[in-house]
This record gives sequence, C-alpha cells and structure tokens, in this order.
Amino acid sequence: MTGTWRDWVVCCALALLVGSGCLTKRAEVQSEAVRDRGSGGEKAQFKEFLDKVNEYEKLRDSLRGGIPPAAKKATAVQIQTHQEMLAAKIQEARKDAKPGDIFTAESKRAFRQEIERTYSGERAKKIDRTIAQGEPVKLDLYVNKPYPEKIPITTMPPTLLQRLPKLPKRIEYRVVGEDLVLEDMESRLVIDIFSGAFPNAPPHT
Repeated sequence: MTGTWRDWVVCCALALLVGSGCLTKRAEVQSEAVRDRGSGGEKAQFKEFLDKVNEYEKLRDSLRGGIPPAAKKATAVQIQTHQEMLAAKIQEARKDAKPGDIFTAESKRAFRQEIERTYSGERAKKIDRTIAQGEPVKLDLYVNKPYPEKIPITTMPPTLLQRLPKLPKRIEYRVVGEDLVLEDMESRLVIDIFSGAFPNAPPHT
C-alpha cells in the first residue's frame, strides 16, 4: 500500500468516525426532544397545565350565551358591557376558585424549571430590565377577581415566553412582582396566580 493510498484510507476512517459521532449526538438530541414534547409540539410537563387552561376556555365559551357580543367595531360601552356580563357569569361559575387550581404543584415545577433555565443564561439581566420597565406598582391580586384597569401591563420577555406553553386566544401571562399571573383578557379576570415564580425579580417601584 502506497503512502498516498494509506493516507486516503485513514482520512476516510476518520470521516466515518466523526460522522458516526454527529449522528449519535443528533439522535440523543432528538430523543430528548421527543421525551420533553408531547402532542401539538408542547412540552409534556405542561400537559396538566394546558388541560386545565383548555377547561377554563371551554367554560368561558359555554357562558357567552345571552351576552351581547363585542364585535370588532363595537363601541367602548358595548365592550365594557360584554366584559362585565361575562365576568359576572364566570365569577359565579368559579365561585370556589383558588390559587393552584390551574398552576398546580406539578405545573409550578415545570414553570420553575423553564424560568430557571432562562435566568441561567447570559440574557438574564436583559430579562430583568424588560420586566422592570413594564412592571406595575405592587398590587394585590385575587383569583377570580378583576385585574385592575389603568395599570401598566408588563411585557413578557420573548426569551422566556418562547419557553412557556402557548396559551389560547384572549388568555395571557402577566408578571407582577415575583408572581406569574394568568389573565383572561376578555373578562379581565385573574384566572390563577403562581406566587413566587420569580424569586429574583427586580424590586417593586
């Protein structure tokens, strides 16, 4: 075997080894993704949370009967009437609602894990600044009670938002101090509160 031929054989062997290693690594990553994600592309650890959010959405949909709809061209009065009538029905249907009904212990662990992963990165300071810029003054919120109007709404940092499960329309996350809040934008009601979700959050202004 000539030197040139021997060198070519060695290069091919090395290429095969490197390629095999890459495929193994890729398979491990894909396997991890399959473990973490369930149906619909959402992470499996959030399944309980999403099931309960969907239950709430179905409840809200079932209570719209008899309430004047708030169309796109509705007046401010019509929108407020729709909001208040829907809120009253939801409050009656969820009169026994309490913190933890949707943010269960299992769901909290899943949220905490994703929050900690986000804050462990280099963008942690930027996330803090985003929260601090839009954070309202300290306020007391209660499940199944209205979210105060005329209060600045904190923008959820995109880096964190992409790690959290996608919510149905008209349901959004809010960051209030150290708490993660779930708000129904249609009725303006607080659906649930995860107290202490952000233990390292910037101080209240």
